[in-house]
Amino acid sequence: MDHSWLYDERKQIGTDYADDERVTEYDTGMQRLRNVSQEVEKVAQALIVSPFTTIWEIGCGTGEMALGLAARCRHVYATDVSPAMIRFARRKATERRVRNVTFQDGGFLSGYVPPEPVDGAVSQLTLHHLPDMWKLTALRRVAHHLRPNGRLFLRDIVYPSGVPDYDAYFAGLIATVRSAGGDDLADETIAHIREEYSTFAWIMEEMLKQSGFSVTDKLTERFTTSYICIRQWP
Repeated sequence: MDHSWLYDERKQIGTDYADDERVTEYDTGMQRLRNVSQEVEKVAQALIVSPFTTIWEIGCGTGEMALGLAARCRHVYATDVSPAMIRFARRKATERRVRNVTFQDGGFLSGYVPPEPVDGAVSQLTLHHLPDMWKLTALRRVAHHLRPNGRLFLRDIVYPSGVPDYDAYFAGLIATVRSAGGDDLADETIAHIREEYSTFAWIMEEMLKQSGFSVTDKLTERFTTSYICIRQWP
């Protein structure tokens, strides 16, 4: 079947992670900024991970979440549209002797998908790379690969609903980032708002509903929102 009409999710929006040196810099920065063990614990609880669980991570980056979850479940299928990210993650798995993770090139819309229905899916700070039409397509595709009552942990930059003046909201957001993280981070935030595809909460939540997900919990932390969802089946 011809899929030439599909959105090209490998097109670089924001930072270019096709370069090995940039990926190494990214991994070093994330190791410094993230509390990986805490993140893994949060996702494992949300997905009710057990030694019998299979997980699909979309947008795995350099592999920390996938490798952390692998210690708790049967198998993790981890995908990313950056071949450089996948190479880096595979090296980590080899160095740490983790054998129950499959790292493969792929995204929401194209590339590798798990060879079996999975019990849970996780995606963090990845869905905003797609325009809204393709977010819905992506979420439906994730739902299709989940077992009945499978669970999704989705975390991304989501703008709040019901803000009376978004000009003032974004100005305040940028000022907060500049104060906390400096000019470089503020410039990245400006570029994100201008060029990437973060959407509003009411749109995201309707897309989850239209994809067959029921949101069981929602947590907003600073600039990100996490949704814990169950795939509803007729």
